[in-house]
Amino acid sequence: MVKRISRGKTSYRARTRRAMFRAFLKWFCYAVVLLIFYLWEVAPMIRGWCPLLIIPLATAAAMREGELAAGVFGVFCGLMLDVASGTIPGFTSLWLLLCCPMISLLSRFWLKSNWLSHLVMNTATVLIICGMDFLFLHWVWEREASGISFMRSLLPAYAWAIAFSVPVYFLVVFISKLFRPKEERRLEEAAAESAAEEEITKGIEK
Repeated sequence: MVKRISRGKTSYRARTRRAMFRAFLKWFCYAVVLLIFYLWEVAPMIRGWCPLLIIPLATAAAMREGELAAGVFGVFCGLMLDVASGTIPGFTSLWLLLCCPMISLLSRFWLKSNWLSHLVMNTATVLIICGMDFLFLHWVWEREASGISFMRSLLPAYAWAIAFSVPVYFLVVFISKLFRPKEERRLEEAAAESAAEEEITKGIEK
């Protein structure tokens, strides 16, 4: 009996260590992607073309992770974006800290975690940040000339953040599934198959 209990504790500790290691690798991959997007902002591949890919990265991770992790990662994403764009440190972090946990909660209890939901949530987040950016960092200081800054700088950058939301979402999904335990993946696939079967059945009955 004692041997069985000790074996059970050993196997539990081993599973816990594997889970922690997988979580570390997953967040390490998120950090690497964040660093790549940050470097793209600092030194754009094409001159004058800087899509704000850090925002869809934060919102996509929020749809796949818990609200606490989503908020912390959103803060880091916001800080990196502020440093890259030369704005006030913490400005974007504030809005991502508000939006990312909300997206995480909505995706857990109300929204389906798919590319369409992410497109809608990311678009809403981008519009909020773009509006606050224009209001506090351009209109307050530039007044009449703020429209020129909006059309030439803000609008293209934030529009590309919306346009790239789907590819960034699938990249985050790939990383999330890559380091997910096999048991969870099987349960998720089974749930998806049963949901598809229910939809087919409802369609046949109608």
